[in-house]
Amino acid sequence: MDVKHVLSALRYIGEAAGVRQTYYVFQGPQHYLLLSFKKDNAAGGNFNIVEAEAVAYVEEKFGAAKGLTSKQLFEESKRTHHFKDRFVALNALYVLVAAGKATVDHRFKPGTLVFNLL
Repeated sequence: MDVKHVLSALRYIGEAAGVRQTYYVFQGPQHYLLLSFKKDNAAGGNFNIVEAEAVAYVEEKFGAAKGLTSKQLFEESKRTHHFKDRFVALNALYVLVAAGKATVDHRFKPGTLVFNLL
């Protein structure tokens, strides 16, 4: 992966609230960059990169799915090359939330993230 290419021409698209933190999502030419900051130190945090192709796959395959979890997305997509683990699938869902194409369904027990695609 060419870091300069991934980080070039980033455009902020929105944010997605997770269980413990907020993810700030930026879109590049072929990738999305998710940033989260530590609660006790705003100068530190984490980042994750999700391929735009993986996000497009979720939109195409799952359309307007209701009640989708990252575990279901990962399990139903094992034959693709898009998600190496459930965490990558979760990040793809966060991208969709930040882009206004999905919502987190809060009707379920705390700690279980369930998404509704729009």
